[in-house]
Amino acid sequence: MAEHTQLIDAINIRTAVRAYDNEPIDDDTARQLEMTLQPLNLIADLNIQLVRDQPKVFAEANASGHLTNAANYLAIVGPKNDDEAKERAGFYAERAVLAATLRGLGTLWVAGSWDRAEAARHCRVTGAQELYLGVVIGHPENHLEYQAKSYEELVEAQRTHRSTKTFEQFTAGMQQDERDAAPAWFKSGVEAAMKAPSAMNRQPVLFTYNAADDTAAAHIDPAAGDEHWALNDLGIAKLHFQIGAGQGQWAWGDGGLFIHK
Repeated sequence: MAEHTQLIDAINIRTAVRAYDNEPIDDDTARQLEMTLQPLNLIADLNIQLVRDQPKVFAEANASGHLTNAANYLAIVGPKNDDEAKERAGFYAERAVLAATLRGLGTLWVAGSWDRAEAARHCRVTGAQELYLGVVIGHPENHLEYQAKSYEELVEAQRTHRSTKTFEQFTAGMQQDERDAAPAWFKSGVEAAMKAPSAMNRQPVLFTYNAADDTAAAHIDPAAGDEHWALNDLGIAKLHFQIGAGQGQWAWGDGGLFIHK
């Protein structure tokens, strides 16, 4: 894994990790993660925090076998009643997830598989903020074996670890001739978004390309049934698309445009 240090590499190997080794995140790794979070929080006006060694937050999920040895998490904290902030939280917290992936750590976005009240006790949440979601983080089970795997082996594990919607489903608003004619950057962006995590693996984001002005757009698919976490999932998918496209920038919001520049 050492020679693969780009965010697109992290997209290509990241999987949802539910089982962890019973080994703490050491202070040096924690400092590196904090150094990643600080500028992201500043840019995004969020308060994403690393919380270590709090297994009570995941006691029920660990006891049921849904998770194993989950004890650390990123607390995704942001302004109350702010839809754009929820989208930014998905975008920038996933950026931290990809950085953690490149360090050999495992991650899992969680909405229901934790004790939210217990989680809130161990992070800073002001009266004007709320705890949106969490990301379990830690050393994957048998992590030394994991770190010894080649990049190609990890890519194959990512490809086969879950089902995904097809490219055609992700671009349901386009005709086949429009897909065929779309530029390589758009196709690469959609392919990267296909690997993005989402609540209940619903993958609720659709992409379209407009040849008239050479822009892409991202829309929440109301048929996906992801009304609770759709904005967060929209932000995650937009980040993956942007990395896959290689360059460019999104406008926030459902229907926001991507300019490739």
